[in-house]
Amino acid sequence: ISGDQDGDSCISGSVLTKHADRLYELTLSKDEKVRQMIIDLIGHLLRQGLINPMATVPHLLAVQGDVKSPATRSSALKLLITEGEKRPDMLRQRICAGLKQAYYFQKEVYPHDSSGVPRVTALLSRNEGPKVVTDTIFDQVIKESAIRNKRAQRQGLLKGIISLFEKDPDSEHTDADQLPLLAFASEILAHLPYTALNDPLFIVYHLSCITALDGQSIINQFSELLGGDLCDPNSEEDDIERAAKTGTFDPNQFGLESKSAEFGQLCVNACRILPLLQLKIFLCEAYSLSEARITEFVPSEKERIHEKGVSISDSIPAFSCIMDPIFDSQQNINWNNAGKVYAMMRPMMRDSEEEDLHVDTEPLKKTPKRKSGQKRKLGDFDDALAQDSPKVSPD
Repeated sequence: ISGDQDGDSCISGSVLTKHADRLYELTLSKDEKVRQMIIDLIGHLLRQGLINPMATVPHLLAVQGDVKSPATRSSALKLLITEGEKRPDMLRQRICAGLKQAYYFQKEVYPHDSSGVPRVTALLSRNEGPKVVTDTIFDQVIKESAIRNKRAQRQGLLKGIISLFEKDPDSEHTDADQLPLLAFASEILAHLPYTALNDPLFIVYHLSCITALDGQSIINQFSELLGGDLCDPNSEEDDIERAAKTGTFDPNQFGLESKSAEFGQLCVNACRILPLLQLKIFLCEAYSLSEARITEFVPSEKERIHEKGVSISDSIPAFSCIMDPIFDSQQNINWNNAGKVYAMMRPMMRDSEEEDLHVDTEPLKKTPKRKSGQKRKLGDFDDALAQDSPKVSPD
């Protein structure tokens, strides 16, 4: 395709435009050369305006997961940067679709491991001297695009990824097939290149909102199914937790054999919350987030100068979220895996609730008095109120 002025190229372009879906499918080819040629062809069509950028960007983001072909990743990255300069909001709007496509890309393109499970990873490791640095497959997209320096776009991008963990309003339960995708997304959130403390604080804030509502609902449903205390269903360790931790969990002992479908589905629902609880702990350790700072954080607050230029701690290992299946291919429950999920969910929710309900009990400070005739500066009264008010979690 040499240009719009060439009649033959216009005909070729129109034909390729009609078969755009097939071009997208070819990005999933197991042949590295085919993937490289398709990305080059998509680039030509984008430059000539013969293909929809909104439909194309998720597939370019997916190719960032082509960890075995740096040349293909680089070509797709250049196209993403170009589109990001033309349409700054596009990456934020399409990151959710791009993340899903990246997961399916790796699942389709790369061969299975020795156990027959597709090798899907959101993380890349490299050595910098004596230390090992962990990046995500989207790091270069964030670093090279303007989105890194625009707070509103960064928060929009993060919120888009977090939305994957929100409960589907059209379904009462979580689909077990979506759990590996959620694990993939949690790894992305853990290791994106954050340069201001507001970003991990923003994530922790929204994770807390989801876990406080949906997590507590799941705990209540477990208690209702098992005949526990509905008024305070998670006050302390129960018998099932103790049995699962010691490896002596027997469903018959607790009358669960006849409730396998209900118990298993609740464990699947809990697996949607567990990555969020694990991610919250990881971010707090990786960025040294204090309980007081988490408690007082508000998404609309301005970035603090001394909280810019942060980086992840070198001493913390890479985040990993591994989810063992609750049901097998015949929909038979794996009681060992279900027991482990139950024994993980309850104590993590107890710890999370204690942090979220923390109240600052320091004595109230008096509002500073103004001299007679002195006008109040904008924000003085609000700051005083903020200091006087006990700091509680947004949940």
